[in-house]
Amino acid sequence: MASETSDRAVLEAFADVLDYPRGPLAETVAACEALAAASPEAVALLAGFRAFVESAELGELQEAYTRAFDLDSMSDLEPTCYPYVGHVLFDDNHKRSAFLVGLNERYRAHGFSAGTELPDHLVVLLRFAAACDDGALARELLDEAIVPALGRMVGKVDVEGMPETGRERYQLVLRALWLALETRQRPASAGSEANELVLSRNGRD
Repeated sequence: MASETSDRAVLEAFADVLDYPRGPLAETVAACEALAAASPEAVALLAGFRAFVESAELGELQEAYTRAFDLDSMSDLEPTCYPYVGHVLFDDNHKRSAFLVGLNERYRAHGFSAGTELPDHLVVLLRFAAACDDGALARELLDEAIVPALGRMVGKVDVEGMPETGRERYQLVLRALWLALETRQRPASAGSEANELVLSRNGRD
């Protein structure tokens, strides 16, 4: 991804694909593939997901999403892939609480609303990073929060071979997003506001 404009478009496209499905997704996924062209591996993973959504009914898509992100697997071998960046990074402790408070403050400052979701939901963070007019803050969120969280999320389920479960199918998208963000250009950032937001990630209280 060579420009800030393309960065924003890719983030918004992945947010659309990873949002709870309320209608057909094939065209949305195809658009995301086109925008993620800088990473051929990401495109291939998205194409695999599109093959599923092209033949799936809406109810099947919604069930796959629920199995991917909402149902507790109760398994150490295949742990639940919660879509909350703060939970993935910090578990549910005081550091996540501070992260949520910091996110809400930044959202208000930039006129952004998380709607009915928690502020650290991956889709919410992607939409904020895409809409934020502070490029340094957006890049810091990507580099210090979203990418590290995705690195842990994509490592939870093996998606080699033919995905069969809803969790495995959405893992294709998460892995594609991780690859797309890892291959983007990264201008130097001096985002003090963002650094303050992710202080706890560096071990500070």
